[in-house]
Amino acid sequence: MRTTRLRGFSLIELLVVAAIMALFIGGLFVTIQTSLKLVADNRARMSALSVANDRLEYIRSLSYDAVGTVSGLPAGTIPQVSTSTLNGFLFTERILIEYIDDAADGVGVSDSNAITTDYKRAKVEISWTSREETNEVVLVTTIVPRSIETNIGGGTIRVNVTDANVVPVGSASVRLVNTSGTTTIDVTKLTDSTGSVLFGGAPAGSGYQVFVSRAGYSSEQTYEATTTNPNPVLQPISLLAADISTVNVQIDTLSSVTLHLLSDRVEASSTQSFASSTDLASSTNVVVVADNLELASTAGVYELSGMGMLTEVVPSPLARWGTIVVEESILPQTSRLIRVYSSTTPDYLIPDSDLPGNSAGFAANNIDISQLDTTTYPSLTIGVALETSNTALTPLIDAVTVYYAESETPLSTTFTWRGTKVIGSQLDFSPIYKHEFSTTTDVAGERLLNNVEWDTYQVTIAGYDIKEACASHPLAVAPNTTNTLMLITAADSAHSLRVVVTAGGVPLRNATVTLTRGSSDVETTGGCGQTFFDGLTSAADYELTVSASGYTSATIDPLSISGDTIVEVAL
Repeated sequence: MRTTRLRGFSLIELLVVAAIMALFIGGLFVTIQTSLKLVADNRARMSALSVANDRLEYIRSLSYDAVGTVSGLPAGTIPQVSTSTLNGFLFTERILIEYIDDAADGVGVSDSNAITTDYKRAKVEISWTSREETNEVVLVTTIVPRSIETNIGGGTIRVNVTDANVVPVGSASVRLVNTSGTTTIDVTKLTDSTGSVLFGGAPAGSGYQVFVSRAGYSSEQTYEATTTNPNPVLQPISLLAADISTVNVQIDTLSSVTLHLLSDRVEASSTQSFASSTDLASSTNVVVVADNLELASTAGVYELSGMGMLTEVVPSPLARWGTIVVEESILPQTSRLIRVYSSTTPDYLIPDSDLPGNSAGFAANNIDISQLDTTTYPSLTIGVALETSNTALTPLIDAVTVYYAESETPLSTTFTWRGTKVIGSQLDFSPIYKHEFSTTTDVAGERLLNNVEWDTYQVTIAGYDIKEACASHPLAVAPNTTNTLMLITAADSAHSLRVVVTAGGVPLRNATVTLTRGSSDVETTGGCGQTFFDGLTSAADYELTVSASGYTSATIDPLSISGDTIVEVAL
């Protein structure tokens, strides 16, 4: 007897078939979804084009004089911004109509017939949002007058926008507003690559306000006379018929300032003077000879290069790193570079992200390391690289000193921040500053100021004098920079003197400053090259002497002191 056995699908075969079907159906679903999105996007775009074409046809149907926008230049009845619906889509319409100064007959003041309103250009921008994405279509057309060009009853306003270095700023937003005439004007245009923008066809009159801005930049504007600013510096523009009025403004990239206020600071230092080889943790082709670090030699012939890792500096306590000061004798044909390490081996060079310029090395005698984080770098090792191109000569390093703060006492208080730029004056001619406000430092004595315009700023603290400032104070802020200002304060004194000592433009530490009037008071400059005398009498017969090892002394006699006096001395 013959038996027939029927065999079904195994579980594995069913899983494989299911997986294949899932991939097929998933791919088909993605294809269908993409196709539907494409169809919807195309439908929306065709609808937007239809709306844009309708608007252009309407504009072309108007007489030349009637082509303009509400509050625009040229003025007309067409809204600058509106909305419409077509085929279920909501569109935002933006219409810009502007006069064009054609280059064929010259531009601006070089125009052969002095008419900058040669013809009009209409730009229609239709935008819509689909699936959280913004899309747009743009159409542009030219509207030409039937007769010759004219500027009867109107003129042109030119706005030139430059940065702090008088370099043109393109794509700056320039808004022109005038509410003093029979028709309100409120139109915004962008500067071209030359930093200029023209508002042609503006009705003759006064009261044109200009507002200039750009993302990430400072802003500038004209100011109307008010009770709070009765004498503005940059006043609204007046325009004569058939004339060109020009206004020049400056804007530039914004900066930031981190302010540290301290009521006390205790400094300390660690010096390697090369009295013995114990100041070296390791060395290659360098030796300690007669209290100097120099290249190793054989029979009077020096090595061409060498490297010495000094012993580790481990401050305790440590509040902030300060500076590295190098005392040396660098002969012609010789050189040295300083690099900073987090350990006594060359493999632990501190990266440029934490100490800019460290990988290349520092040739300066005074190296600022205050930006180093004390938690990341609780100790440091100084590496000294020596070179010579004349084997009969060697650079000599006399001493390397690392300065730091053992402690800092933060000052949490209110201060006034004020720049020097003026936007006007009061009736008594006292200045009205563009940037002046009061704010407060936190419990750590710090305040971060963002969006700071390039200018020179002064900090005033009620009840306190500034006895030391790092960096210099007042603080000059350049465009697009990150700045730090540390101010060490003292109780307010009616008459005080802060002396700032520099050498080659760099703050000079350990300079001796002597102030004499009957008796003498002697102080030494700190890490920022400054010292402070308080409790003084207002007088014009003081004598000030500043001296430092290796420098020619300087004397100011007589010196007048009244109020909080600052004297800068360059040795």
